[in-house]
Order: sequence, then C-alpha cells, then structure tokens
Amino acid sequence: TKTELHTPEITSGHVKGMAQYFGAELVGIARIDGPSPRPLQPRADPPLAAAGEGRGEGPESDLPFAVLCAVHADYDPRNAPGFGGQVPVQNGLFITFVLSAWIRELGYRATIVRDANTDALAAKAGMGTLNGQGRLVTPQFGSGVFVADAIYTDLPLAADG
Repeated sequence: TKTELHTPEITSGHVKGMAQYFGAELVGIARIDGPSPRPLQPRADPPLAAAGEGRGEGPESDLPFAVLCAVHADYDPRNAPGFGGQVPVQNGLFITFVLSAWIRELGYRATIVRDANTDALAAKAGMGTLNGQGRLVTPQFGSGVFVADAIYTDLPLAADG
C-alpha cells in the first residue's frame, strides 16, 4: 500500500536526505519527458523482447521522475579499470539499490535504469552543466564526478533545475 505523503517538495527533500545518508554527495530530481528507457537488465542472458516491446512501452513507461545520485570520483571509471577507479561505481550501485528499495517500501515503483544519458539528466536536474564531451561538470567537484544509474519512479516529487 502507498504511504501517505506530504507535498512533492517535502517528499523530494526526504528522498535527497536519504540518498545523502546512503553516501550520495550530489542528488537531483529530473522530470522525464517522453517514454522511459527499459529497466536495468542482467548482463548475462537478457530476456528476449516480445513482439512490439521496446523503448517506452510496458510498465516502465509511466515513471515520470528520475532520481540522480552522484559521488566524487578522483578517476574517471570509464578510463580507470582498477579498483581505485571503480570505487565510485560501487558506491553508486549501493546508493541506488538501497534508495530504490526504500522508495518501493513506501509503496511506489522504483526502477534502476542503466542509461547512457545520466549526465544529461543530472544537468537537467540542476546538478551542473555538460562539457563538450557531454560529461557533467559540477561547481563542487568540477568534472571529477560520477553519476550513478538513474532511479525512475512514480513517487510524486518536485523536479529540480
């Protein structure tokens, strides 16, 4: 059952506070325009799509908000495959896993989506701006930031940015 909530602004504050409690250093909320991407699928043997299934169809298509969590990254995880470069990725996985579970405990849907567009969504959520390579640059960390996979949800929130 869905938990009775305050206003979307207060609920957004609670979501951001929980994300920070779990380790996020920057948190933003973006409104999703158009269909939502497909949810995160396991890397090995992903299920075959049925005829007519595709981006923006199915139960994920009506999740209007994305919660973006970012952590400071000394090294870009895309270029630093060693443990030191992957720490922000592991931190982001923990944060999004626990935060999405908390949102589901409130009675709302929350799906972690691996989307190549998380930096653009983070910029849309007011967390920073995009540089020439399409990477997020923040006032707090410059380009030394890693944006975790987005959490798409139907929890009533107030979008930033």
